[in-house]
Amino acid sequence: MNARDTATAPRDRLAIRSIEAIPVAVPLLRPIKWARGEIRTIDNVIVVVTLADGTRGIADAPPRPTIYGETQQSITTIIRDYFAPKLKGVDAFDGTAVWAIFDAIAWNPSAKSAIDMALHDARAKTLGISCAQLLGGTAKALPVNRRLMLGSKKVMLAEVEQVMKRYGFKAWKVKCGMDRKRDIDLLRALRKLVGEDHEITIDCNQGYSAQVLLEQAPYFEELGIALIEEPIPARDGAGKRFCAERMRVPISGDDSCMTPDDVLHELRLGGIRALVIKCARTGYTQSQQILALAKSHYIPAHNGTQADMQIGCVAAAHFACTYATPHAHEFSSFIDARDHVADQDLVIKDGRLMLPEGPGIGLALDPRKLKKYRLDL
Repeated sequence: MNARDTATAPRDRLAIRSIEAIPVAVPLLRPIKWARGEIRTIDNVIVVVTLADGTRGIADAPPRPTIYGETQQSITTIIRDYFAPKLKGVDAFDGTAVWAIFDAIAWNPSAKSAIDMALHDARAKTLGISCAQLLGGTAKALPVNRRLMLGSKKVMLAEVEQVMKRYGFKAWKVKCGMDRKRDIDLLRALRKLVGEDHEITIDCNQGYSAQVLLEQAPYFEELGIALIEEPIPARDGAGKRFCAERMRVPISGDDSCMTPDDVLHELRLGGIRALVIKCARTGYTQSQQILALAKSHYIPAHNGTQADMQIGCVAAAHFACTYATPHAHEFSSFIDARDHVADQDLVIKDGRLMLPEGPGIGLALDPRKLKKYRLDL
């Protein structure tokens, strides 16, 4: 072996050997509903990046056609037919080369983000450290909220009592925006049930107009609502600023903040005073860019969810370990699934998600479960 071979050999083992896109269908305990849609099965795509030395990084891509236009089929196809062959042989640590390939194809955020996070998982595993450490943090238990399922007030409050007892939740996220009277009635009942020390945030999924939001705002202030996520149409920047200047509860950007460019635009408009980061659509790389923008504008951020399951929740939690926030993160959606394809269960105790130990995200795939739930598309 000559000098050049000796120098390149250590890097060759870090080259991307293959990228797999594995569609799965995991049953839910019950449908997850929001203002613009619902899901009845976890029809995700498991992404596996294998390096030349055999190291495997994993991630989970959730298709959300009503939000991003991606389907399970489209995610599987773009990864198998384009990204996998283009990325083969690229150094797993060469993020610039990886994102040059991503940027050559428009949109496909979930597909790109899953590959990005799977690559980080593989990188961390080669170094023997957690993804949190790779990203500049320390893996630790994180406070999480519970997103309440849409239903009658009686059913929703019964769920609160049940999961509060089982998991110790101290933070809640309530879907609003479809019936303004119902919203206030439910929030009053929830506040009475959980007390003043629990965090309550609401997600209107763009269901209000600016006028309705201003009419609702005094009630939200009275009830101590911590954040209002996307209360009016996402592109109504002028309306958000108009409302933000006239109410005390911060408006949190989500659907209007899908990319770093979107975030910068919204921050310049001045309508949002908090930010939701969703690693499922921005991976680790763009999530870091978004976090930097939030910090530079002195607004808090927290990690949201695309109804992520075990792998997605843990991957995002490792990113959340890199920054401080006054708000609970949204890493509890995995409890809505009947099963999963990871090699171990996750634990929420005293309202905190306990991260599994080990390098990368601390999880691997369970071959038996993967075989059971995988689809052939």
